[in-house]
Amino acid sequence: MELKYNIYLEAAVIPIDIILCVFLKLKYTEKTRVNKEFRHLAYLIAVSTIIDVVDAIIISMGPEMPLIIKYLANIIDYVSATITSYQFVHYVMAFVGSRWKESTGAYINRILLVIYLLIIVTNPITGIIFAYSPMGHYIAGPLFMMIVYAYPFYYILYGGVFILSHNESYSKQMKHALVATFFFVIFFYLLQMLYVNELLVSFFVASVSLLVLYLTLETPDYTKLMKTLDELSVSRKELEASSIRAAEMSRTKSRFLAQMSNEIRTPVNAIMGYSNLILADSKEDTSREYAQRVKISAKRLLTFFENVLNYVSDEDDENGPRRLPSMAELVDQTENTFDNERDTTAEHKAISGAAQIRVLVVDDADLNIDLLVRILRPIGFTVDTANNGKQAIMQVRKFRYDLIFMDHLMPIMDGVEALKHLREENLCDDTPIVMLTANAVAGEEEKYRKMGFAAYVTKPFTEDSIRDILKKFLPITEQQWQGEVAISEWEALQEKLPTVRVADAREYLLHSIKAYKNILKTFAEVDMSTEFLAAIRRGDYIKTMAIITSEHDDAVLIGAESLANMSERLESLCRRGEYELLRERTGAYFAERNMLSEQIKEL
Repeated sequence: MELKYNIYLEAAVIPIDIILCVFLKLKYTEKTRVNKEFRHLAYLIAVSTIIDVVDAIIISMGPEMPLIIKYLANIIDYVSATITSYQFVHYVMAFVGSRWKESTGAYINRILLVIYLLIIVTNPITGIIFAYSPMGHYIAGPLFMMIVYAYPFYYILYGGVFILSHNESYSKQMKHALVATFFFVIFFYLLQMLYVNELLVSFFVASVSLLVLYLTLETPDYTKLMKTLDELSVSRKELEASSIRAAEMSRTKSRFLAQMSNEIRTPVNAIMGYSNLILADSKEDTSREYAQRVKISAKRLLTFFENVLNYVSDEDDENGPRRLPSMAELVDQTENTFDNERDTTAEHKAISGAAQIRVLVVDDADLNIDLLVRILRPIGFTVDTANNGKQAIMQVRKFRYDLIFMDHLMPIMDGVEALKHLREENLCDDTPIVMLTANAVAGEEEKYRKMGFAAYVTKPFTEDSIRDILKKFLPITEQQWQGEVAISEWEALQEKLPTVRVADAREYLLHSIKAYKNILKTFAEVDMSTEFLAAIRRGDYIKTMAIITSEHDDAVLIGAESLANMSERLESLCRRGEYELLRERTGAYFAERNMLSEQIKEL
């Protein structure tokens, strides 16, 4: 028998392949996916080399060998070559983990392999790859080159390019060895495919390349290095996840501290604020002493709470864990401070010309609003209020304000979001907006200033702290502050008539308190509801309009802004002839008017 193929190179490497496979089986105990795929590649190369040599011998036997055996030998040889090259792709892709399985490239490779197997299976019928003549001679089909050589070549090229393009972990010598091996494989494979078909060299080259891969990528040192790099990568991901969790925990803690600060400081602010009002207004020594003790106790409670917040918010002190001071220690430390505060409550003052200044107070706590109003209105300012950011925006759209006190945590819309909307709509670009917040955690002031707030005042606020803000941002000279006059009957009336703008009436009446009281008395004694309803029933809308106009003028004169607005709406309905709606809204107007009349009669 004369051999038609030169099988000696491949036959020579079979013992080497077998020895390498036995070694890998016994000693190569790494259980990573990369090592597993490398062992499978080595086993396939050894088996495929033997099959290729056996197939060459069978073909060389000519007619003596049955055709069925030749067909089977050829098909097994071609399939083993393609499966081995496909396994080479699996091996190199194991370096990037399981991500490749879902990639487009992996999908294409699987589709090509399925097409390959379908063509191979149908070949005995179609002869599209190869066939045998009746004399037993081998005849190549139209797809011979593609199925026998091009398919394995594609997978080899795919894996080789991937190795060379992902060489970040390779040393310089390893890179040179891999490049040389890659071109070595390509050269001899193309040599057999295009020029020397009788020379079986493809699996010889594959065996040599396998040794190079083992010595470069699969040596124990390199395996340990890659394992260490994988562990470092996992540790880095765990560290990043821990950092994300820590950041989220920090944000959660900050939100908790802000909420706790708000919930504690709001009632303490009310206790201390009303204590200050009692100290300012009361002349009884006993009442003043009780109020002073309440104020001191509230301040001690607040100081202790601030220490708790600072302890929680700064647990990682560079000097180690901080000890939380006891209540007894806080009392001893702060007693002198409270003693010095006993006589600091100032008498309410009013400033000439302050009625021209408009201030907006925004807070969801009515107690805080009430305290600020009781501080600001006696000075003479026109003060408006709102309970959330949305209401504040509506107020700013109606009036121009010289100063805005804005709480942070509020329902519907908080203070930070409200500030953003106000600036974006250019509603009050020049108006200073002061953050009035219970969030007294360290570092908050700088954060609020970066957001765009002009200043930062923590609760519980004092009259002095509010006056400092007023002096800093309002167009009032030092001479005006120094020329303050003692609280007058005007401010006393304002406190007893909270729904009336006494300051507006004072301007109208040239500061004549006597004239104002007479007007209030007349307003309270006159009841126009009976005459008004009678005119509506008669359909005498001229008389109705006259009464509404008179009511509006009286409301403006005494500073009853809400009644003035309601009378304007009634007048508008009357002018438009919407009499049914006019009858419906009359009741609400006279209900509010009667309530104000009762307040005036109690003066």
